[in-house]
Amino acid sequence: MKLIWIKPTLIFTLLISISFACKQKETAQNIKPNTSKFFDLKGYFEEEAERLSSKNKFTKTVMVNGKSEARVIDTLDFKKELSFFADADINRPAWSDEYVVDTIFNDEREVLQLNYKQANQDENLKIQNIEIGFSKGIVNKVLVENNTSNSLTKSNQVLTYQPDYGYSIESHQRVSIGEEQLFKVEVSF
Repeated sequence: MKLIWIKPTLIFTLLISISFACKQKETAQNIKPNTSKFFDLKGYFEEEAERLSSKNKFTKTVMVNGKSEARVIDTLDFKKELSFFADADINRPAWSDEYVVDTIFNDEREVLQLNYKQANQDENLKIQNIEIGFSKGIVNKVLVENNTSNSLTKSNQVLTYQPDYGYSIESHQRVSIGEEQLFKVEVSF
């Protein structure tokens, strides 16, 4: 009589195990692996370049050392224009431990801002800081700070992008034997 009770229990256990294993396999196949550890700036700016390509009439202002010139332009190559932002993507395997993220939430637990900073203040890494602001789950601002230096020059660059308004790229460069140079480009939509 013991064998009769063991068989149904064994069969039941096997059926549960097989059912659970099939469910796990099905779930694992439906989940797409996230290969990006950080926010995908490159992908975001590729989408923005596509979105902006259908617009026309932009104002582009270029300023060099206090002198500026503004022009109204009908079309822009946004893939090229936004490449400075896309190049600030930090999703590289070698950099997975180089940056730390601080996430700011609102009272409803929605992400308001992502802040990426260098973990070890490595002077060899150009990208120092990235801030991505959100409103109701949609990006409303991207700020990137870059620093580079060598024995002759020191450069600081601040990139600011607001999808509804435009963007600016501001560069300060100091050459060891000269004065600081300021270069700024602003594009408004």
